Amino acid sequence: MNKELRIVVLAAGKGTRMNSDLPKVLHSLQGYPLIDYVLNESELLNPIETILVVGFKKEQVISHTNKRSNLKYATQMEQLGTGHAVLQTEDLLKNKSGHILILYGDVPNIKASTLLPIIHNHIENNRGITLITADLDNPTGYGRIIKNSSGSISKIIEEKDCSNEQRLIKEINTGIFIFQIPQIFEILNSIKTNNASKEYYLTDAVELAKSSMEIKAIKIDNSEEIIGVNTLDQLQELES
Repeated sequence: MNKELRIVVLAAGKGTRMNSDLPKVLHSLQGYPLIDYVLNESELLNPIETILVVGFKKEQVISHTNKRSNLKYATQMEQLGTGHAVLQTEDLLKNKSGHILILYGDVPNIKASTLLPIIHNHIENNRGITLITADLDNPTGYGRIIKNSSGSISKIIEEKDCSNEQRLIKEINTGIFIFQIPQIFEILNSIKTNNASKEYYLTDAVELAKSSMEIKAIKIDNSEEIIGVNTLDQLQELES
């Protein structure tokens, strides 16, 4: 067991664009719900515990997953953004130490073998924040990685808030983070909603923390691993 690692899986969304009353993470991919792929890989990382953030029709998600070991639940009653979702775990984690890996219940291709060396690098360096990035030929829909003149990451800008020039950036935020706890909760509680979606973006933690925490961006080679499912068309693409 990795005594330094806990995992938070965000699985509260309704998935409005799926045109279904089924929670998004329970939609099937090759015969298995999306959430199963993520939790299976999470278990291979051998964390102390995994916290599943549930919301829309949470009873269905809990019923499907509650036979797994070391799994706890936090509830996001209103879907107010990814930063808000992670904050729902604060009561469970604020008195703990170590690090949390943030994963998503609708990103089924992520592999433990990809994450493991990144987790080890983060923990060995006792880093404040590590974020995983990737280069995409078509980065539409993803937050862009903004770097300063020295090549260090300065912030992440969601596409809705990007300028035309920033939209040309190919390096994107995958949404997968590793945070040091409990320090990250002070940062998350400082996030504001001054953006186009009026949501609490988890990505804002980077700009808020850069003066007080070490932050490193690590790029993965296989961008297929971080493709999320937001529509039935995207689900069908993964099926093929």
